[in-house]
Amino acid sequence: MKDNGLVVSTKEDMAQVEVKCFIEACQKCSVRGLCIGQDQSKGTLTVHNPLNAHPGDEVSFEIPEEIYNKKMILLFGSLLSGSLLGMGAGYVSSLYLSYSSSVLSVVGLLLGLILAGTGLFYHFRKKNKNYLYPVIRDIIKKGDFNG
Repeated sequence: MKDNGLVVSTKEDMAQVEVKCFIEACQKCSVRGLCIGQDQSKGTLTVHNPLNAHPGDEVSFEIPEEIYNKKMILLFGSLLSGSLLGMGAGYVSSLYLSYSSSVLSVVGLLLGLILAGTGLFYHFRKKNKNYLYPVIRDIIKKGDFNG
């Protein structure tokens, strides 16, 4: 999905972009949950700013929905898999240890979540965090900041 907006502020390689919310378009947007001001006529999105846009610039940005959806499936699928594998490992280990299966299943579930969460943290930490944000593709009109 492509949209236009006005850069409100910048910080490092990220920018806050103000967009007009059209009720029909916002309902179908895959990153609606990331937009600040969902129930208002304007919303603010945090976007990746590779073109070094400045406050006041009108920009065109793109939400890479296919990549975003794949990364979300990876995120939630990994957490679910880690918790189920941990719970299964806890149950199997209860057969060989003198602890109750329910206690070790809960411990395994928590350990699986912690291990999956740690792996995902390192996966998304630097290079892959950019896939979770919309990206500025073009500066349509320079603002007052640029002269």
